[in-house]
Amino acid sequence: MAKRPSSIDRLPTEIREAIGRLREHGKTLDEILDHLRTMEVEISRSALGRHVKGMAAMGERLRRSRAMAEGLARQLGETPGDKMARLNIELLHSVVNDLLAAADGEEGSILLAKDAGVLATAIERLTKAARQDQDFVLKLETRVKDEAAKAVASAGRDKGLTEETISAITSRILGIAS
Repeated sequence: MAKRPSSIDRLPTEIREAIGRLREHGKTLDEILDHLRTMEVEISRSALGRHVKGMAAMGERLRRSRAMAEGLARQLGETPGDKMARLNIELLHSVVNDLLAAADGEEGSILLAKDAGVLATAIERLTKAARQDQDFVLKLETRVKDEAAKAVASAGRDKGLTEETISAITSRILGIAS
């Protein structure tokens, strides 16, 4: 059965955002209620309390989810394939957040074993895909550098450059020591 939206959830977005901003600035429930009255909005203190409590729980879930995503990002490190890895991490971040939000619902605050298993499999596959992507990019870079070094050597010999000069060029430009 669908849960009925709270009295605050039914308020216009601007008012809900104002409540959030006031709470972020450390305002108490009574101060927020006073401010809402100046806007000619009447809500109960208990409804506001439930809303603020829910906002705090959501904030905590987001912090936990963000910490997990940042941990994965640190584990994967900064490499040329990071754009895809970051995209996958953000996707996983969203899934983690959804699971945590669902766990705080009617069924309690413990992730079901099945959900945890699905999440573990997703993390494993994400990490494996990111590593494969990194390996592919590194192999491609090596191949391009090798081909460029061969082209420099061939052109250098055709122009009468010494092996020492060719080596210096490939080392400086391509970062390849011969």
